[in-house]
Amino acid sequence: MKIQIETIGPCEKKISFEIPRDLVSQEIESTYRTLSRKVKVKGFRPGKAPRAILSRHYKTQVEEEVTAKLIADSFKKALEEYQLAPLAEPAVLDRVFEEGKDFIYTAKVEVKPEVTVEGYLDLEIEMPPVSLSEEEVETQLKVLQDSHAQLRPLEPLRPVQEKDFVILDFVGRLAGKPVEGWEANDHLVEAGSPTMVGDLARKLIGLSQNEEKDITVILPGNYHKKELAGKEINVHLKIKEIKEKILPPLDDEFAKDVGDYNTLADLKARLRQTLEEQKKDQARQAAKEKIFDTIIEKHPFPVPPSMVERQVQNLMARAEIRLARQGMKLDETNLDLPKLRDSFLPVAEKNVRGHLILEKIAGMEKLSVSEAEEEENFEKLAAQLNQRVEAVKNYYQKNDLLDDLRAKMLEEKTLDFLLSQAKITEKENAPAATPAGDHPEGK
Repeated sequence: MKIQIETIGPCEKKISFEIPRDLVSQEIESTYRTLSRKVKVKGFRPGKAPRAILSRHYKTQVEEEVTAKLIADSFKKALEEYQLAPLAEPAVLDRVFEEGKDFIYTAKVEVKPEVTVEGYLDLEIEMPPVSLSEEEVETQLKVLQDSHAQLRPLEPLRPVQEKDFVILDFVGRLAGKPVEGWEANDHLVEAGSPTMVGDLARKLIGLSQNEEKDITVILPGNYHKKELAGKEINVHLKIKEIKEKILPPLDDEFAKDVGDYNTLADLKARLRQTLEEQKKDQARQAAKEKIFDTIIEKHPFPVPPSMVERQVQNLMARAEIRLARQGMKLDETNLDLPKLRDSFLPVAEKNVRGHLILEKIAGMEKLSVSEAEEEENFEKLAAQLNQRVEAVKNYYQKNDLLDDLRAKMLEEKTLDFLLSQAKITEKENAPAATPAGDHPEGK
């Protein structure tokens, strides 16, 4: 068998095959023998029908089966012999099959481009210095205080004020018919908050306990249900109870209640330490994202369309998951799906290019992920998800995600290596890092 490989583009190769006629004949005879044992031909016992009779009825079927097998076998041999790793199924461009002659065909395959990486060590990265103000610590303390607040029924009663919590029933109607998603009993909402559509939470201000009222709400133009976007609906409200938020005093007793602290000063010290660690982690991640951008800018090259398409599909799937968490479906929104898909293309191409560059650097620097590092990563994932380590492992194995996980870990390890080799200079008002969605973790 003759195999000839030709590079026809940065990410494409054409493979020409010429399979000898004797091999073709052997495959044809073998297929007819198998066929004769399976089919029933009138007047002949199983396996005894003459070849000419079988050919009269099954010639097209046999040729299709033989062609498919010859292509599969020869293509597999070419991949092994020339160490090719196609990114998608091959496209058979042409084929010439005729019994008694050599079988000739060509196939086009998409492959990873040859990537040459240079100048990735000692990258100069400017990042803002890590600093933490006392005001930030106080803000975090107030967040903690707010999370431990209690809701207490109003005494004496008064109309709803901003920041009050209201328990209410409501039902929305359009043209007299209930609107899906606009009916609830004993719904708790903070008056004046922007959490409810159509400024409904602000319209509670001034109402009294046990009061019922009909109000008008105009749904926004980007409302997740297309058929309701921009529509005016009538909402009937009933205020069932008004509660006020009571904040605990910020003192030593509060510190003891929220954790293993003796004084409020101990709690504030721990908050400061935690915030500093978070800021350092954020700065480190920002530096890695800047490195990611830099190596991409230094190495422009075409990327395989199939890898970009898979990346776009991943980004679309993530968008769908984010909407699902908000109770919405992608195809029910006012989003222009073709435009949304197109908007993901630059990010997808960037992520693919970055993946190929980091993969090349990892190979050049002989970086790899050890079993111990993989196990440690599973333990972190399990802690984040509040699940057993074995359950997380089983999920990745069951969904065939282990290779993707290892690839992401290797990319992070490679970025850590590049960061360790980079020249980081602190500079006030340094350019902001690339959004996380453009980072390889966004894949």
